[in-house]
Amino acid sequence: MTDDLSGLEALDAPALTAEYLRRRMQFRDCCKRAVRVSRGSGGIYVEGNRLAYASVLFTRIAVMSKSIERLLPDCKPKEHWDFSAVASLARNLAEAYLWYHWLCEDDVDDEIRQARFVLTYCHDHGSRGRMFAPEDPLPQDSVVMADLIARFDGNAFLRTYDAKARREALKGHKTPFVQDEVLDRMGADKQDFRLLYRFFSQHTHTGPVSFMRTFEHDRGAGVETEHEKRYMIVAVDFAASILVAATGGHLKLFPDAETRQPALTQADVIRNVERDQCRAKFRNRK
Repeated sequence: MTDDLSGLEALDAPALTAEYLRRRMQFRDCCKRAVRVSRGSGGIYVEGNRLAYASVLFTRIAVMSKSIERLLPDCKPKEHWDFSAVASLARNLAEAYLWYHWLCEDDVDDEIRQARFVLTYCHDHGSRGRMFAPEDPLPQDSVVMADLIARFDGNAFLRTYDAKARREALKGHKTPFVQDEVLDRMGADKQDFRLLYRFFSQHTHTGPVSFMRTFEHDRGAGVETEHEKRYMIVAVDFAASILVAATGGHLKLFPDAETRQPALTQADVIRNVERDQCRAKFRNRK
């Protein structure tokens, strides 16, 4: 990130603006492709949870990327600039792809893949339970837990866990994968990823890095400044790299998704939304 910012700092204001707009256009092109691939992989009957969750997670990745795109302002008066919002979504985009790769894209034995899904179900159950008070358990909690235990103990890979690891996994309080291990499997540069991930996390959680030097750096007031623009470029580049990798991974699982006719056209989607939301325009047209 330091090298990227140094290169951007060498640009004068017009050149920096041109560079930002160029990167924004590139990211928009990545988004268009991701949406096309996502829609092309929809409406397909699949067996097993690998492809089903690949479709679910990639939809989330494509939707989140479109949200980032919507937050990228133009370089003209009255535009709203908020790097922290873009940084937060870029971090979430990276997390979504870590899940996607670990659950669906990674080339592992089927027993291990199913073990990962069991761990994910445990994490989902544990996460939902932590949202409620201890005296207010989830409905049918004992039934769900019994099913998770049966799935856990029925998997040969998970049966290799010792008693402590098994107990912690069934609680589901922690993310079931180690980020660095997934990055290794992806072949990513851990140092660069970790630096940006931690930087963006400061903005996600409103850590001191996100606000302590805002006035000194002439940023954070919602207006276009050179520093805000430099940071935005860094976030856009990071998000683009994640989106390109995720799109490539999805095409491994759905090779014809980019060229396949979607199950629903854009017009179909709009009509369905108008109908479901009881819009007067749709009623009159009908």
